[in-house]
Formats: sequence, structure tokens, C-alpha cells
Amino acid sequence: MKKTNQNLYSFWSAAIIICVVLAVFAVLFASAIGNGGSRKAEQTVEESAPLETALAPTPTPNAITASASAAALAQTEDGGDAYVNQIFFLGDDALTALNDGTLLTGENRSRQVWMPESGVLALAELDNATYKSPVTGNNVPASEIVQVNTPAYLILFPSPDNVNLLTEDQVKTAYSTVIAGILEQSPNTKIILSSLTPVAQSYAYEDLTNEIIARVNGWIAAAAEAAGVKYLDAAAGLVGADGFLPESYHDGDGVHLNADGMKAWLDYVKTHAYPA
Repeated sequence: MKKTNQNLYSFWSAAIIICVVLAVFAVLFASAIGNGGSRKAEQTVEESAPLETALAPTPTPNAITASASAAALAQTEDGGDAYVNQIFFLGDDALTALNDGTLLTGENRSRQVWMPESGVLALAELDNATYKSPVTGNNVPASEIVQVNTPAYLILFPSPDNVNLLTEDQVKTAYSTVIAGILEQSPNTKIILSSLTPVAQSYAYEDLTNEIIARVNGWIAAAAEAAGVKYLDAAAGLVGADGFLPESYHDGDGVHLNADGMKAWLDYVKTHAYPA
């Protein structure tokens, strides 16, 4: 019996030793696999782009680019005051800056700027707008202005207010109507359609974006081509390196030009003169 007990004791001892060995082996094996997996994970993280880079938004491309329209005025030498003094300007109250005594210097400067009495000239109202005469004070359409004053050049520069609500046909019809009325009364006047200018980055609303501005400007350029007049690509001249109107060029709303913006616009007019 004693021998039997010894045999059983030996058996269980051996079994326990084997179990311990197997357990140690299992732990070592699992550790080896875990370490291999960790190295792979570390390698993946190390080789991946940093989180900031991976989550960074794609930069918005500049929507305001140079026009490819055949009607677009090419860059020229600065035409200076001699050229500007022959131009009449129809637009909104941003044109007031032209009357500061330094930008327009010709003998006819008091008659060169025409705006609606309200000061607002939205593109949608271009074909039926009236302008307060700086001479008589009467409100008259563009066709009557050119009949009395017969300018050598006429620039139409409406504001971008509510252009997001317009269709391509509405834009083209507005321009074709006003152009036809002007040329009927003054066939020798050379008409220039100015593009809308960009919005600033600080503009906080979604109703007007530079993508919308670029699209409408394309329609304006097409209207100029169809009517045989010229297109002034002022948007490309006034856009900053960030793709927006410089903050120093607007009157505080991110859209309408202030005096500095109008000076930059007029400089673009001078360096993109109507071909002789």
C-alpha cells in the first residue's frame, strides 16, 4: 500500500510539473505573439500620416480666375487720366468714391458718374433702372444719359445684390436690353461691362459666394460677346492671394467696395483700356 501511495505521489508530481511547464510555455508563446503584434501596430502608426494632416480639410480652390472670354479687355499700358476722362460710369453708390477730387480730374468729372437716386443698382434692375442726373437732378434711363452726353466710353458696373436669385437668361436679357437701348441713342459709344467683384472672406452669409460670382461673371462675359461689346474682368484684378476680396477693399459688409477698393478698380480700368 505504501508503494502504491509512492507511485501515486510520483505520478501527480510529474503531472503537476508538466502542467507548470506547459503554462510557462503558453505564457511565453502568447507574449512573443503580442510583442510581434505591437511592433506591427507601432510600425503602422509611425508610417501613417499625422492625425492633423489626415483630418485637415482640402483647401478650397480659387473660384475667381482670369476670364477666357473673347470680349475680355487685355492688359494694356496705363491709359491714365486721358482715357478715364472720356468714360461715363453707371453703377451703385460705390461710385461716389470717384468724386473725391483725385480719381476723376477732367473738366466733365461732375457729369461722369451716374447712380440711381436710391444708391442701389442691382444687376436684376439694370434694364429698367433710372439714374439721377448730376446736372439736372432728373431720374432718367441710361439711353437718355448717352443721348445727351454722348460719352466715348460707358462702363456698366452694377452691384452683386441678390444675383444668387437670377438665372442665366435673366442676366443676359438684362444686359442685352440696356445695351440695345444705349446703342440706339448713341451708336458710337463703346460699352464695357464690368464683372462683379469678389466677396471678402469675412462675408458671413451663404447667399453670395465667389463661386456664384464667378458663374454670373461668365454670363456677363457671354452677354458682352453676344452684343459685340467689351468685358472688364475686374474680379481677377481685385482678388487677393487667398481667393477673396482684400479686407481693406470693402465698406464693412464684405461685398461692396470702399474708396480703396474703387481706386483699385479704377486702376484696373486704366490698365485694361478699350483698344483704339
